[in-house]
Amino acid sequence: MKIRFVPQEEIDIQLYDSCVHYATNGSIFGYHWFLNNTAREWDLLVEGDNYVSAMPLPRTKSWWGRNRLTQPRLIPELGVYSVKPLSPKRIQAFWDAVPDHFRSGKLTVEPASVPSKDTRFDVEAASGSALFLNQAYEKITEDFPVSYATELAKAQLANLRPAQRFKPEHLANFWLEQHGKTADNEWTYHAMQRLMYQVLHRGWGGTRAVESAEGEMLAMSFVVYSHSRIFPLFTVQSAAGKAVGALTYLWENLLQGHANQPLKIKREDILGTFMM
Repeated sequence: MKIRFVPQEEIDIQLYDSCVHYATNGSIFGYHWFLNNTAREWDLLVEGDNYVSAMPLPRTKSWWGRNRLTQPRLIPELGVYSVKPLSPKRIQAFWDAVPDHFRSGKLTVEPASVPSKDTRFDVEAASGSALFLNQAYEKITEDFPVSYATELAKAQLANLRPAQRFKPEHLANFWLEQHGKTADNEWTYHAMQRLMYQVLHRGWGGTRAVESAEGEMLAMSFVVYSHSRIFPLFTVQSAAGKAVGALTYLWENLLQGHANQPLKIKREDILGTFMM
C-alpha cells in the first residue's frame, strides 16, 4: 500500500473528513475541525489519492525544536481511520510511515489502531467498553452496580427534573465555576465553546441538564451523536448536584430515552464514578 505524508496546509479537508465519516472506526475526535480547535498543529498520513485511510499526526515542538507526537487536550483517542479492513498489516504500515522528523512522542488511539510491533513512539490503547443501547432499558442496566440505584433514589427524593436546553456559554460558565479559573481551564473554557458550536452547526447534538425543584442548575452535559455512538463531550455537576445524584439522574433520562435504538455509549461515561 502507498502511504504518503501530507503537511497540514496541503490536506484536502473534504477527502479527509469523508474518510473519518465513513471509516469503520471513525469518531467525532477525528474530524479536521475538532483537531483544529484542540491540536492546532497537525499533519496527516494518507493511503491512496482518495484518502481511503488516514492517520492524523498532532504535533508540538520540544525545547530543541524537534517535532513530537502529542495527544491534544480534549481528545481522548485518535486512530488510523479507514474505510478498508483494519488489518494489523495496514496499522503497522502507517506507524512505520511516520516521517523521521517526528523524533518521539505519545498518542492514545482506539484499540484497533495500536501497532503490533514496537515503534519509537509511546502508543497507548484507549480504555473503555461499549454499552449497547439496542435493547430494552431493563437489559441495558441489569448489571449496573447497586450504587447507581442508590443515586437514583437520592434524585427522586430531591424531586429533580430535566432542565430546558441552553446555549453552550451556559455550560462553559457552569464548568468554569466548578473547576476554577486557571490558565489551562481558561483555554478549555474557550475551546469547549468553539467545539460545541461546531457540533450545533452540524446538528449533531445538544445540551442536557438537570435542575432542582427550585430551578437551581445541578448537572450539565453536551451530548454528541456520531458514528452510531453517543459522546458526552463535556459533563459537569456542582457539589449540590453530587449530593442528590443529579448526574446519575441525567444519565438515567438519557438511557431511558435511547433504549432500543441502534446506538452505543462508553460504559465508563455512564458508570465512571461507580467504577473507581
